[in-house]
Amino acid sequence: MRNLPFTEALLTVGLLGLMSSAVAQSFPDKPVRLIVPYPPGGNTDILARTVSQRLTDTWGKPVVVDNRGGGNGVIASEISARSNPDGHTIFVGSTRELSINPALIRPLPYDANKDFAPITQGTITAILLAVHPSLPVKTIKELVAYAKADPKGIAFGTPGIGTAMHLSGELLNMVAGTKTVHVAYKGGGPAVTAVLAGQEVKFGYLGMGPAIPHVKAGKLRPLALTMGKRSALMPEIPTMQELGYKEFETSMWFGFFAPAATPKTTVQKLNADLVRILTSKDVNEFLVGTGVDVAPGTPEELGRFVRDDLARYDRIIRHAKIQAQ
Repeated sequence: MRNLPFTEALLTVGLLGLMSSAVAQSFPDKPVRLIVPYPPGGNTDILARTVSQRLTDTWGKPVVVDNRGGGNGVIASEISARSNPDGHTIFVGSTRELSINPALIRPLPYDANKDFAPITQGTITAILLAVHPSLPVKTIKELVAYAKADPKGIAFGTPGIGTAMHLSGELLNMVAGTKTVHVAYKGGGPAVTAVLAGQEVKFGYLGMGPAIPHVKAGKLRPLALTMGKRSALMPEIPTMQELGYKEFETSMWFGFFAPAATPKTTVQKLNADLVRILTSKDVNEFLVGTGVDVAPGTPEELGRFVRDDLARYDRIIRHAKIQAQ
């Protein structure tokens, strides 16, 4: 009789395992929504819509993109975090919502580390440090020397305050001892246009997609990429780490997340299906053509990546004393 409670415990564990397996096998049993924190048309939306169609084909259930723009991604993040953790809500989160907002906006109505279950990273994109051809520098070393020699502080352009591009510029100031001055524009396109004009700003931290055509046309001079490894998009451009700044790593990335209490078996199924789709030849080629590198992986890898990324941006924001706008 003394062994009965232990036997019952084993039976309970077994039944729970069978139930969990059955739930995973039946998932999804209703429409699934992919919550995107931006309006239609941007990179996050393109990724979500590409994946949603393949998931619909895989599952035989509608997978609908739900665009919830506004509030620098805070609105969509909170909705996602508070959704029913049954796998039928997937958040397409990015650098802004999970790596920058927690360091920049306090308090937040969600916890980036506790309120989400990572599924897989989707894509990652390096940030391009490029200069106007009239600027007499051809290397990072020359740019740093030129910036230090300018008593007024040479200006750099980015798509906005608190973006990964802005924080890349502040990181260079931090690690190289420069005092370059940030000029924020309303989006990636205007930032590229400003650097191309070469008047208000003569260099900038730019998105690969809008900048690459101008690099190929000789209208922008690329100096370095901020990501830890070279990009398949332009493998000839070195990284900041290769050029001597060993801890310099910033990027724009997008990943898939579920609410925190989503069953592990459901997360594993989501991971398997998403990784298979992202690594398929047609999806991979399409996404690379939009200016990103495809980078699927395990839930654990994405979780570690987000924690490290958040710590990195928190350090930059505190050092530069950046305030949310």
